[in-house]
Amino acid sequence: MNGKKESMFVMSDGRNVMFTFALVSSLFLLWGFCNGMIDVMDKHFQEELELTLAQSAWVQFAHYLGYFLMAMPAGWLAVKLGYKGGIIAGLLMVAMGGFWFIEATSIAEFWAFLLGVCVIAAGLTFLETVANPYTTVLGPPRYAATRINLAQSCNGIGWILGPIAGGRFFYGTDASGVSTGAETLWIPYAGVGVVVLVLAIVFFFAPVPDIRTEDDYDTGKRGATEDVSATADRKVARMPAYLLLWFNTIVLVGVCGMILWLILDTLELGDHVVGIASRIPHPAGLSITADNSLLVVLTAVGIVVSLTLALILIPVVVRMSHHSIWSHPHFSGATLAQFFYVAAQAGIFSFIINYMVWEVPPLPAWLHQNTVASATESKHEDATAPRKGQDSLIEVRTRVDKADIQDLPSLVDRLQQKSDPVSAFVSSQLSEDTIQALAQHDTAASDYAVRFNLARDLDDIVARDTRSAKKKKPTLYDPERFAGVPLQAETKELLAQDPKGVDRCRLNRMLLADTYPGNLPFQDGILCFSNQAASFLATLGFICFLTGRFIGAVLLRKVSAHRVVGLYAMLNVLFCLLIVLKLGWLSVVCVFLSYFFMSIMFPTIFALGIFGLGERAKGASAFIVMAIMGGAMLPKVMGAVADRYDMSRSFIVPLACFVLIMLYGYGWPLLSKANSLHGLKSPEGTSTAPREEDSQLSGQQA
Repeated sequence: MNGKKESMFVMSDGRNVMFTFALVSSLFLLWGFCNGMIDVMDKHFQEELELTLAQSAWVQFAHYLGYFLMAMPAGWLAVKLGYKGGIIAGLLMVAMGGFWFIEATSIAEFWAFLLGVCVIAAGLTFLETVANPYTTVLGPPRYAATRINLAQSCNGIGWILGPIAGGRFFYGTDASGVSTGAETLWIPYAGVGVVVLVLAIVFFFAPVPDIRTEDDYDTGKRGATEDVSATADRKVARMPAYLLLWFNTIVLVGVCGMILWLILDTLELGDHVVGIASRIPHPAGLSITADNSLLVVLTAVGIVVSLTLALILIPVVVRMSHHSIWSHPHFSGATLAQFFYVAAQAGIFSFIINYMVWEVPPLPAWLHQNTVASATESKHEDATAPRKGQDSLIEVRTRVDKADIQDLPSLVDRLQQKSDPVSAFVSSQLSEDTIQALAQHDTAASDYAVRFNLARDLDDIVARDTRSAKKKKPTLYDPERFAGVPLQAETKELLAQDPKGVDRCRLNRMLLADTYPGNLPFQDGILCFSNQAASFLATLGFICFLTGRFIGAVLLRKVSAHRVVGLYAMLNVLFCLLIVLKLGWLSVVCVFLSYFFMSIMFPTIFALGIFGLGERAKGASAFIVMAIMGGAMLPKVMGAVADRYDMSRSFIVPLACFVLIMLYGYGWPLLSKANSLHGLKSPEGTSTAPREEDSQLSGQQA
């Protein structure tokens, strides 16, 4: 075989498709940019719309719901329209979603933003369903994993740029330190809309040929009289096929259950099923309420449906031939592995800003000195000028955490009795959930609910001076309200300064500490990263991610893809464990290492899953793209764990996901009956050379 045919981008008929590969790779940069902005949007909504971590995860749910709903239509259109038609359809849908954000910013309601996120994701589904398998066929099959990782490196570049744009437009402030994110959030999305319209025009005129690929498993050859057991390599491994297919249906049931939960919860039907939920066997310590009754009922229904499907699938698998893509365990295992990989990735990406703001050890004192010096110099500048330098990236930690609340009974009593003007004001600002929790505080089971809800409301009172003007609420400080409170000297000093130069969150936190010295103590001077700084650190994480992609692409030329997936997943299990153990800066470093070792997983699992499926790879890729729905479900679980305990402990969720991915990576040779992506095993157990048939250009070049 000559050197030209060994090139990564030269087809067996001599055609060089490097330009087509480069053009398709631009799509990877596009959806990486969109995903990168999504990952820094959660914290913005937590603050502007006063959402919990679990509630803010609805952003991820809406994003990946678009993938779930459109994956099958995208796969069908990819078959009908070809690669070019699918790409153009996806670009137009992304443009529509990007321009919707202009109206969503005007509406300023959570549902409007979620709708825009979902529409953009639906468009990205077309692009991913087409582009991922397309990169694997643009050259010799032995380099499929390398090509898709190179293309995904452009995805990593987009993921670096996304948080930068998100940090600039979501967390910007005006001269008074008030957030402008609610007013400027639409700008990067409108820019995306313009860019993708231009891309759609370019693709319309560009050469994007359909390429027929090798069908190693003969999945495309159908014949009623064919003896599917005539040869050993065509026998269906029915037990692995059955188990993996059943596990896939369990995941599907969970996804449908979550969508149904969203609909029923929106309709506020929890009160109507409390009686039903109470009759369902449940842990003795679980108190059935309107808040959890839907979850209890849907969980019970899901278990029954899953067990029923276990019986229904038995005759299905018995009659299954090797023509079905589900008869190939390496494919059905890939859908599960991809589900849990995207789940882990979305959880880590979504909450990195929360982690960097809340869980990082106190920053060094010299940063504090520079911040103070910068603030001192700013007094001599124009008071209307925006705050600059490190004081916009480093701030005093003012968050009110559950653990900060001490002597809870006395604090509850003061708030309920409204014994002083400050307590009366704070009580008037509490949410309905907090008021209900305070009323039930005489029971031990309500202690967590009181701490959780009260800490959230107090944190909102501390930070609301910096909220967007669209969401303004009464602020904490009023001279008459605090007339009877013995304020500390530092608090009085801050009150005497020009309000435009004062850290309002720090002032409010000190006011609460002075009012409730035995209940809400505050240690001033503990430095942490601001939201904007944390968004830049997210960019650093994506740089690690991109670096891992490039290094992984080189490594995959020398090491079998499944071994790399298994090793990287095992290392991420270790890193997540070290994060859970809260080992200071070592845990912080492990967060960035997890980015590096997640880098090659998505494209490599994709390549492993569609290996040898030939023309059926288009349809198979739709199912693997549907598995991205894992990114909608697990972040909510991770957020719920973080709400209950802390952000570090929530990394137990991605840890469990990486364990399952590790099992798939190391078990892939058994599932695929192949030693590597280079070819199938022969009956004697050796690896055969890849059958590289002439790739025919069935599509017309425009």
